[in-house]
Amino acid sequence: MDRMSMMDASFLFSEDGRSHNDVGMVLVFEGPAPSRQEIMQVIADRLALVPRFRQRLRHMPFGLGLPVWVDDVSFEMERHVKVHPRQAADHPVGQAVSRIMSTPMDMTIPLWQVHLVTGLADDRWLLVVRMHHAMVDGVNSTEIVRLLLSPSPEGDPPVHDNWRPRPDVPDHILLQRLQRDAWADAVKAWTSFMSGNLQVPSFPEIDPAALIQVGVPLPPNAINGPVEVGRHYGLTTVPLSRIREIRDGLGGTVNDVVLAACGYGYSKAIAAHLPVEVEGKVMRTMVPVSLHSSGQGGDGSNEIGAMVLEIPLGAMPAVDRLARIHEQTAVYKSLKQAMPANAINPGSSLMSPMTLMMGSRMAATAPTFVNTVITNVPGPQNPLYLLGRKMHRLGACIALWAPLRMAVSVMSYNGDATINAVTDEGSFPTVTPLLDGITEGFDDLLAAARAAS
Repeated sequence: MDRMSMMDASFLFSEDGRSHNDVGMVLVFEGPAPSRQEIMQVIADRLALVPRFRQRLRHMPFGLGLPVWVDDVSFEMERHVKVHPRQAADHPVGQAVSRIMSTPMDMTIPLWQVHLVTGLADDRWLLVVRMHHAMVDGVNSTEIVRLLLSPSPEGDPPVHDNWRPRPDVPDHILLQRLQRDAWADAVKAWTSFMSGNLQVPSFPEIDPAALIQVGVPLPPNAINGPVEVGRHYGLTTVPLSRIREIRDGLGGTVNDVVLAACGYGYSKAIAAHLPVEVEGKVMRTMVPVSLHSSGQGGDGSNEIGAMVLEIPLGAMPAVDRLARIHEQTAVYKSLKQAMPANAINPGSSLMSPMTLMMGSRMAATAPTFVNTVITNVPGPQNPLYLLGRKMHRLGACIALWAPLRMAVSVMSYNGDATINAVTDEGSFPTVTPLLDGITEGFDDLLAAARAAS
C-alpha cells in the first residue's frame, strides 16, 4: 500500500466530471498492425517494471487521509486494452486520439488504458497509452512507454514476474496505518527542525525585472472558461535540426525557440478565429518543469513545478519575441538549480484531503491567472521498436483542467519534434489553425536566424 503524494492527489481532486486529468502518449508505428492478443502479451512481459499498472485507487474512510494505491486483486488485462478500427477522417490520428481522450477513465480499476487503432494510411497503426495524471508526470509517462519498447527489432526478453496481489485490508487497518504514517511524519519534521536540518532553499542573485508581469494580458474570457468533456487533438512535426539552427543563430534554448513559435501560432489562431485583439497583448503561460533530481529514478509519482511566463502576442520581430522569453526562462532556471525539489514541492501524510480537494476546486474557479499550458518533454533520439515494428512518431495529448481550455505539448523522438495541440470541444472546433500557426512561427524564426548569420 502506497500513500498518494499531495501533488498526485491534487490532480485527482481537481476533476469535476468534465476536467479529466489524464495523459495520452501517442505512438505511430510502421508496418502491419499486431493483434490485441500480441499487444496484451508484450505489456504482460514488461508489467513487472510498472507496479502502478496493477494498483488501483482507494480512498481513506471518511476522507481522513490522502488516497492510497492498493493491489487490484481482480486485475484483468482485457479491461485495459482496446482495439478500434480507423474511421474515415481528414486527420485520422487526430480524430482517433480525440475520440479516445474524450471519455473519462474508469476510476475503479488501475488508471491506465492502451488503445490500438488499425488501418492507417501508408501501412501504419496507432497506439495510445493513456494514464491518469495522478499516476505519472510527463517525464515518467515517457519512461513507462520506453519500457514497453525496444532499441532493436528483436525486442527484449520478458521480465521475470512473480506478482501476487496483496489482499485488501479493512478500513480500520487503513486508519491505523494513516495514524502511524502521520505520527512518523510529525516526528521527522520535528526532529529536522530541532536539529537544524531543514532544507531551506537558497536564492541566487537574480535580476527580478525579468519576472515582473508588465505586459497587457489577454482578457480573462478570451481563451479561458469551463472545460467540456470532449477533446479536439492534432499534431504536426518539425525537424529538430531546424529548431537547433534557430537556437544557434538567435540564441536562447530549444525550449525558448518552441515557446516563441507557439507565441506566433497562438497569435494567428486567436486573431483569426476569436473576436479578441492580440496586438500588444501577452499570453500568460504555464510551462511545467521536471523537479526530478539528476540521476533520480523516481517512484512513479509526480515531481513537477512550473514557470509562468509572459509570451508576447501579435505581429513583432521574431528576435524580439524570443529574447523576451529567454529573459524570463533564464531567471527561472537559476531558481530551480538553487532549490531542491522537496523544498519546492514538499509532501506529507499530514495534509488533509478535504483541504486539498477544496484548494484544487477553488483553483479551477478562481480568476484566471494563466491562459494556457505549453510543455516540452525530450524523448529518445534513437529508433524504438514494438513487436518488430519501428515507431515512426511519438506525441502526447496532455490534460486540460478549468479554466485552461487549450494546451500544447512537444515530444521529441529520433530527430523530430512532434507538436501536439489539444482543446476542449467548446473552444476551437479544430486545432489545425493553431498547429499551422506554430509551423509558420518556426518558419519565421528560421528566416530570422538565417538572415542574422
